[in-house]
Amino acid sequence: MIPNNFIDFYGDQTRWFLGEVVNVKDDPLKLGRVRVRVHGVHDDIKNIKDADLPWAQIVVPVTQGVHDGKGQYLGILKGTQVFGVFLDGQNSQLPMVIGTVPKEGDENDKAEENYPHNKVYQTETGHYKEYDDTEGKERIKEYHTSGTYYEIDKDGNMTIDTTESGARTITIKASGQINVTAPVVNVNGDVVKLNS
Repeated sequence: MIPNNFIDFYGDQTRWFLGEVVNVKDDPLKLGRVRVRVHGVHDDIKNIKDADLPWAQIVVPVTQGVHDGKGQYLGILKGTQVFGVFLDGQNSQLPMVIGTVPKEGDENDKAEENYPHNKVYQTETGHYKEYDDTEGKERIKEYHTSGTYYEIDKDGNMTIDTTESGARTITIKASGQINVTAPVVNVNGDVVKLNS
């Protein structure tokens, strides 16, 4: 028989929840914890302020394990709908986020054209990566919010483009050699300088 004071922690009175993340940046322990406004528990916004919500630990996938300051646990954004459980049952002060639940409005325009084959990861400021597995259109693209990007097309051709961003310099440095090998090497520019 499990003692009554252990029941909540052994899951006998588990409280599952859906909620919305309201704070991701102020975790005093900097462990990637979030504050969640749980539907049906924290609905009284007037009397339950965001600052009064408990910090929720997040479950990290085994492919992104975190230990001793290494690995990655950050990624949940403010406004994300999450699913979780209160570890302390009815007391509801020890929330743990198990996953996210996409909702209407969460779709990414870049992924829609080749959905579900184009996987897009986009940051809050607009940087993004695309891994497109659409048959006959396979490609990889990484884009900086300034407009600079590189892209590898279905044939393996690679483009690095800074023209949209207006960036004026691409720098390649090495402490040894830089080798350029191809049947044809074209160098075009208003001024071409070779310094030795």
